Amino acid sequence: MDSSTNGDPPQDPKPRPAAGTRSRFRPWRRPVATAEDIQDRRYRRWAELWATIVLTMATLATSWAGYEAGKWSSIEGALNQRATLMVIHSGQLTIEGQEAMMIDLQVFTNWANAYKSGDTVLENFYRDRMRVEFRPAFEAWLATQPLENPDAPSSPFAMDEYHRALLDEASDRITEAGQLGLSAEVAGSFADEYTLSILILAGALLLAGLAQRFEWAELRIAVVAISLLVLLASIINIVRLPIV
Repeated sequence: MDSSTNGDPPQDPKPRPAAGTRSRFRPWRRPVATAEDIQDRRYRRWAELWATIVLTMATLATSWAGYEAGKWSSIEGALNQRATLMVIHSGQLTIEGQEAMMIDLQVFTNWANAYKSGDTVLENFYRDRMRVEFRPAFEAWLATQPLENPDAPSSPFAMDEYHRALLDEASDRITEAGQLGLSAEVAGSFADEYTLSILILAGALLLAGLAQRFEWAELRIAVVAISLLVLLASIINIVRLPIV
């Protein structure tokens, strides 16, 4: 018989737990983190922080080192070009100086032949046509009375008054070219140092990037520490280098 027909209230088919009692169904709860998990998270945060610092500083240092390496390479090229021009100019001066010496030698030989033959007109002709640089040496040589004095120099070319200006200038150009070459080598060495720093910084960037892939927190910390040391070594090397 239905309970609704006799006036009794309807009963709930699912009984409810009594007040003050705990249900056997508990709500879902997040797993409680252990001390090891907390420490691991702390390691990961510090590793991420320092890896970010390394990546930022290494990127900036790489840009600066690349700029300086390019500037020093340009200076090296300019100095080598100037040295080459100096060598070319020295060669031209050497040729001109040798030609001037040949002229002096030829004029002096002609004068000596005219003097020996007693041709005063021809002697004065060649004497008047001596080069300005050769004339002081010639006059000083005549003052030593070479025909009577056995200790006199053999020719005006042996006198201290004979200056070979073109050949001396050519020698100066060669010396200057050598100095420019040495300066170019120094500039090239600075460019190489900056380039080496870029390569080392690339290693720091690589280590800092790889550290984020490691699940083992201690290993990640170790890799980030190594990348930081590499970065510091590179920055120290860059700081001690001269700036253009």
